Amino acid sequence: MRVPSDEEARKFLANASFLWHQQFELAPGVSTPGVNPIATLLEMSGFPDDLRGKSVLDIGTTNGAVAFEAERRGAERVVAVDIYDPDHFGFAALRDLFESGAEFVNCSVYELHDVVDETFDVVVFWGVLYHLRHPLLGLDVVRRLARDLVLLETAVSDARDGSTEPTARFHRLDDLGGDGSNWWTPTTTALDAWCRSAGFTVESRQGTPEDAPSRCMARLRVVPGPPEYLRVSYEQPPDSNPGS
Repeated sequence: MRVPSDEEARKFLANASFLWHQQFELAPGVSTPGVNPIATLLEMSGFPDDLRGKSVLDIGTTNGAVAFEAERRGAERVVAVDIYDPDHFGFAALRDLFESGAEFVNCSVYELHDVVDETFDVVVFWGVLYHLRHPLLGLDVVRRLARDLVLLETAVSDARDGSTEPTARFHRLDDLGGDGSNWWTPTTTALDAWCRSAGFTVESRQGTPEDAPSRCMARLRVVPGPPEYLRVSYEQPPDSNPGS
């Protein structure tokens, strides 16, 4: 993947008409004006420095910063996913700028396991969970696509509720941040429980701010075998053979 020149990067920024959701470098010293600092999130999550020979799935890619960074770090296969088309946040134009080989998939989380029939070494799932009306279903899909490491970032409700109980708040209409696409915010303890139920161990989690989090970054690992919820519930017929 190529690094554009300073001049190319500045010209690209000047001509870009799409929304910059992410802040990241196009060239050394030339950054996009997005509100989400990708370098900070990469460091907070413990994003692997060396991805040589690995496959990476970036769900909710928007501008594609994480997908392109994975490729820079040597990932052999990178698939970027968004519910919007590749021009909406400029992914296609950025892919051309970087001469990237990242693949783009335009679909929702819920249908992703039917569209992408493979598993990935690293799955990035940032800023998506609280936009889902069915967050546990979203986690189940991620579990089916993940081979090992999952990096999850989401809004949480600790700061708003002042609770450490495993509860979640439902946001009808634009109750959260004036944004009608926000549906659920769990407490960090509920997020832990959701992830464990879906078939992950929680290796670490970091809330921001630390004393009363409104956001949380979690580092998850896939637990081999059927997810926990399939062992204790009636989600599948008794004679079914749930996949690992």
